[in-house]
Amino acid sequence: MTDGAAASRRLMDLMIGYWASQAVYTAAKLGLADELADGPATPAQLADRTGTHEPSLARLLRFLAELGVVERDPARGTYRTTEVGRTLRTEEQGSMRDLALLYGEEFYAGWGNLTHTVRTGENAFTALHGAAMYPYFGRTPELTAKFDRAMAASSAFFDPIPTLFDFSEARTVVDIAGGNGSLLTTVLRAHPHLRGVLFDTEHVVDAARTELARTELADRLDYAWGDYYEKVPAGGDVYLLSRVLHGRDDQRCLEVLRRIREVIPEDGALLIVERVVPEDGSPSLAAWFDVHMLAIAGGSERTASEYAALLEQSGFALSVVHGLPLDSELLVAVPRTRSADA
Repeated sequence: MTDGAAASRRLMDLMIGYWASQAVYTAAKLGLADELADGPATPAQLADRTGTHEPSLARLLRFLAELGVVERDPARGTYRTTEVGRTLRTEEQGSMRDLALLYGEEFYAGWGNLTHTVRTGENAFTALHGAAMYPYFGRTPELTAKFDRAMAASSAFFDPIPTLFDFSEARTVVDIAGGNGSLLTTVLRAHPHLRGVLFDTEHVVDAARTELARTELADRLDYAWGDYYEKVPAGGDVYLLSRVLHGRDDQRCLEVLRRIREVIPEDGALLIVERVVPEDGSPSLAAWFDVHMLAIAGGSERTASEYAALLEQSGFALSVVHGLPLDSELLVAVPRTRSADA
C-alpha cells in the first residue's frame, strides 16, 4: 500500500468511527447481550425476542462480529457474545450497558454539535439540550440513576486507590459528589476501621442510601446532601473528589476546593481522581476526554501543573500523583500549612 493509500485508509477509519459506536449503542439498546446470556441464538431467534426486523438485525450482528462484540458459528448460523460483548449484559459485574447508552444518546448528540462549540466556545450539550450536563441529568431520578450507573461502569480505576494512600490514621472519609458511592465503598471495604460519609444532591443521596442499605457497609455509612459550591460536611480526615473538577471551569473548581479547605483538618488529605494531560504531549486518553469535556460539560482535563495551581489558590499543596488504570491519576493534596512531602 502506498503512503497516500495508507493515509486515505487511516482517514477513512477515523471518519467512520461513529459507525462502530452506534452499532454498540444499538446492541445495548436492544439488550442483545442479555438475550444471548443463556447461550447462542440465530438472528431469527434474536429478532423474535427483541421485536426487530430479522434481515436488518442479521446485518447488524455481522458488523458486531467484525467489531469483536459477538462471534458467529458458521456451521449453526448462531451468534454468541464475546468477552467484550458480555460487558453489555445488564447484570454483569461492571456492566457497561448504561455507559454505552449514555455515549450513544446524550453524548453522541452533543458531539454532533462540536463544530458549534469550536466556533463559539458555547458548550454543545447545553446548546442542544437547553441545560448543562449535570443539571440535565439531575432533572429526574431516572436520568440520575442512568448517569450514576454509567459512571460506575468506568470505575475500574478505583481498585488501586485503597493501597496508594495510607488510610491507617484516618477515621472518617467524606466523598464529595460521590454519586452511588462506588469509590467510597471501595475504600471502606479495603479498610474496615473507616466510616464513610456520602455527600451529593438530595435525590442522588436518597437513591444511594436505598442501595447501600442492602450491603454489609450499611452501619459504617452516613449521608449528607447539599450544594458543594456553598458548603460540604465537616468531620472528615480524608476527602474524596472523583471526576468532579474536570467538568467545571477554573472558577467553579476553586469554589469547590475552597469549601473543602474550610472544613478539612490540618493533618487531613484530599484525594482527587482525574485524567491528567501529560506535560510532554505523550499520547493519553486525557486528550480525548479533554475535547469530550469541551463539548459535553464545558470543563477540561488539566495538566498536573494546572491542578497544582488550582490547589495552591485554594489553600492546598499537591503532594504526589499516582498512576491509575485507564489513563487516570490519583492526585493527593494536603493543606498548604503542611509540607507537600508530609
